[in-house]
Amino acid sequence: MIVSVEGLVVNAVNMGVSDKMLTIITRQYGRMAVYARGGRQISSKLMTGSLKFAYGDYVINKTEKTNILQEANAKLTFFGLHKDLCASALADYIAEVVSDVVMDEEPDEPTLDLALNCLYVLSEGKRAPEDVKTVFELRMTERLGVYPDLSGCCKCGRSDKPWYYLDIMNGELRCSDCKPDAAPQNEADEGTAKIIVIMTGAEVYAARRVLSAEKSKMFSLPTDKNVRERLGAVSEKYLLNHLEKNYKTLDFYKEISKL
Repeated sequence: MIVSVEGLVVNAVNMGVSDKMLTIITRQYGRMAVYARGGRQISSKLMTGSLKFAYGDYVINKTEKTNILQEANAKLTFFGLHKDLCASALADYIAEVVSDVVMDEEPDEPTLDLALNCLYVLSEGKRAPEDVKTVFELRMTERLGVYPDLSGCCKCGRSDKPWYYLDIMNGELRCSDCKPDAAPQNEADEGTAKIIVIMTGAEVYAARRVLSAEKSKMFSLPTDKNVRERLGAVSEKYLLNHLEKNYKTLDFYKEISKL
């Protein structure tokens, strides 16, 4: 069956002398593994569309066993990512997370759009990579349906405290007066580790804004560098614990960002 799709190449693995195996996040079919015959050849019409982070229109021969790329028309290549090693490393992390989250045959346009927005901002240098990372991680928790309830303390409802405890696995805030108990509250909690982090009121407010903002405003983070750094540490811990996975691409990004 010949299908026309729109998608983002999140991984490209060289095969043989001139071919590639692509992972494309498509609007119509979710994640697809696609074989690009001749995709590495400069003279090939598939070459540009087979680059990692290329976004465009693809014509694919979709079969039960193999998906073969027939045509590729790249609309965006996010060229700026290849000029900044830190941005490129973060883009690899974003691509890997998205590839894990989006499933085969399960379209997930909001996640695709989130990745595209983050890659565009990175490529154009519109925001610092660490800020893009924070926004991506927070918004991804929303896509996964595990985003924290930051409206106020889950016990007393107060939202004007200077600092809070965030229960990462339950996504709940406790204010300084309603400190969470370390011991399990019921049998269902037995054996479940509690992961608690402290957040200031400024960090909670900033995270709340990122999660509720329109796409055009979701990258608006506080000017206070310390708040942004602490929020970035929380967003990372929150997402990775819910994905139950560590990423070598993230480790590499962190190494590069220190240089």
